[in-house]
Amino acid sequence: MGKTLNQISRSINSSFNPEYILQEIVRLTGECFAVDRVMIYALEHEQIKITREWRSSVKIKPLIGYTTPLAEWVSSTNFSPYEVFYAPHIERINTQSKEVEIVKNVPHLTVLSVPIFVRDEFFGGLALHAMSREQEFSEEEISLLQRIADKAAIALYNAQSYELLEDLVKKRTQELEAEKLLSDAANRAKSEFLSNMSHELRTPLTGILGFSSILVEEVFGTLNAKQKQYITGIHTCGKHLLELINDLLDLTKIEAGKEELILEKLQVLEVCQYCLALFAENQSAELQLKFVIAPDVSTCIADQRRLKQILVNLLSNAFKFTKVGSITLKVEQTEAVILFSVIDTGIGISPADQEILFQPFQQLDSGLDRKYEGTGLGLALSRKLARLHGGDITVQSQRGNGSCFTVILPHSLHIN
Repeated sequence: MGKTLNQISRSINSSFNPEYILQEIVRLTGECFAVDRVMIYALEHEQIKITREWRSSVKIKPLIGYTTPLAEWVSSTNFSPYEVFYAPHIERINTQSKEVEIVKNVPHLTVLSVPIFVRDEFFGGLALHAMSREQEFSEEEISLLQRIADKAAIALYNAQSYELLEDLVKKRTQELEAEKLLSDAANRAKSEFLSNMSHELRTPLTGILGFSSILVEEVFGTLNAKQKQYITGIHTCGKHLLELINDLLDLTKIEAGKEELILEKLQVLEVCQYCLALFAENQSAELQLKFVIAPDVSTCIADQRRLKQILVNLLSNAFKFTKVGSITLKVEQTEAVILFSVIDTGIGISPADQEILFQPFQQLDSGLDRKYEGTGLGLALSRKLARLHGGDITVQSQRGNGSCFTVILPHSLHIN
């Protein structure tokens, strides 16, 4: 009998298919108890319905699919499906009903039935029929059948849970697919809008920068000090706005998948010297610009314009947030990657600020009285460009102890 329970347990663990598991339960139970029929019945809409059946012989009349109202079944047999029912000689029941008559045509009929509860709710039951001979069941055998019914309840519970989980996963997948479609459409609309606006804004801005430049150079006459101050301010603001527009356009092109890199073999020293030269005048007695390159570094594969843009962005940020100490551009490599690190002794970045650092339009100094200018796009754009190369940008920093931004580019980029 213990062997039967083990076999039933293995069947339950081998599949989530309730059809297979319940059919195995009735088969193994029939073989274990050496009876003529084993049935599983279910309560559906106040109807008792036989849903699974095993018969020892094809000569035994099948009852699969047989249905009767619960109330009629109980009143005719004095049998409560919610409890253990054991009738050694059911033909001796003196009740006239189709439920009893259907089995009274056999010489001897012994019935043993135990209930099945799933999630503390009545599901149905497991019933044995012995028809070819009188058969008595011991307390141990009745207890075993109850344990088998508990195994059936576990199988049904697992199957219901699995079906519920599948339904939830399917529903959530459909929701995510719908959300993704909406998100993709919104992103495309945003990218197209920003791209169009960037182009439209450039036209009048070009005129502003051109005319203000002519006035600053006093091509058409001398300006007084106040006029020159204001015109210089207009020109500076215009350049700042142009940088913002260019960054916006670059971001939208990358997000729309329209940015294409022009990869080539670059001389690392030349690229770094070009970038450092742009900040040579920013040095002072209190702030030094340093350059360190490993002896084994000579070339890398990258888009020259984009790599310079990344390094200039990082160096610009370093100068913006560092007033004393040093700013170092350090280059080294491993077998797989080349590393460009911009290290400063500036104000540093808190862990909370590092989490939003690479998001567009996020600035660490975002109050109305900001000390530091910026578009909030430089780091976001730089990381996207690095990832477009198959690399990334990482940051290590502590508040008050400076920062280290590292551009990681792979060596194995394919040149078209």
